[in-house]
Amino acid sequence: MNVKRIYVRAFLVLCLGVLGLQPLRAGDSGTGGRNSFEFLKISPVARSLAMGDAYTAAGDDIGSVFYNPAGLASCLTNEFNVTYLRLYQSIDDEFIAFAHPIGYSLGGVLAVSAHLVQYGTTARALNDGSANGTFSAGQGQYNIAYAHELTSFLHGGLTVKMLRQQIDNSTESKVAVDGGVVVLPHFEGLRVGLSIRNLGGKSQDFDLPMVLSTGISYRRYELFNPNDDGVLSVDGDFGLKPLESSNGMRVGAEYNYKWVGQRASLRMGYKFLDQDVSGVGFTAGAGYGFDAGGAVLFLDYAFAPNGDFGATHRVSLTTKF
Repeated sequence: MNVKRIYVRAFLVLCLGVLGLQPLRAGDSGTGGRNSFEFLKISPVARSLAMGDAYTAAGDDIGSVFYNPAGLASCLTNEFNVTYLRLYQSIDDEFIAFAHPIGYSLGGVLAVSAHLVQYGTTARALNDGSANGTFSAGQGQYNIAYAHELTSFLHGGLTVKMLRQQIDNSTESKVAVDGGVVVLPHFEGLRVGLSIRNLGGKSQDFDLPMVLSTGISYRRYELFNPNDDGVLSVDGDFGLKPLESSNGMRVGAEYNYKWVGQRASLRMGYKFLDQDVSGVGFTAGAGYGFDAGGAVLFLDYAFAPNGDFGATHRVSLTTKF
């Protein structure tokens, strides 16, 4: 059986799984409509975040491992990304990812990544209110993804995720799956994306935040002169489980200007209708890339809202080699 058939069947299984899980919503044993692993909604990459997270179709780099694994099929070279963010209340958010085109024998792109949220230490108290030392807490996901160019106009991808959360001496682990496709119509610069994220079971009777995302993007080359290009992107999210996972919509734009061995980028976006930890409102950012003797380095910055907790500033370092 060839790779194309495997992906088509796997994606159909994902869709059927979603349909089969729909009855487990609010009326199911009184547990529907409750979230676990909320950190899965936190965007880990500065470039995509600056574009308002409108990345389901536009993603063509290592950042696609979070939004739509099919976007990884556009990686033509090795890519390595590391991102760090200090959130409110001294919460550390760290992301690291690596993508590797695995050659012509099997084809496609293999990627691994880790996203960690560490909550630091907190004072422990006994039932009578007396102090009893401190404890730590954190959450993380460890991903392995594979994407392949199924045809000249269709890319597919799958991600298997190991989820882990820890509070003091108590830990829990889960396995979840993402799947997606990117369609490249016979119209230069146009991309259409579809992904299902966090397909999995329950965590202590709480559902994972399963989301169906759709997107469309258009990149225009030589926008104002032969050295530049720009992209517009629109995404829509549809919360499948649990019930309070709201629908959302995002728009984003990116402008790139290139000259010998260098590239500068400006990005902006807007996230609205979302009512989760990712926040609502205007996003913006910038990036600079340069040739470093055989490798290309990119430094990206993003400013984004973070709900009631104000704004966040995220920085990513990416290298392609």
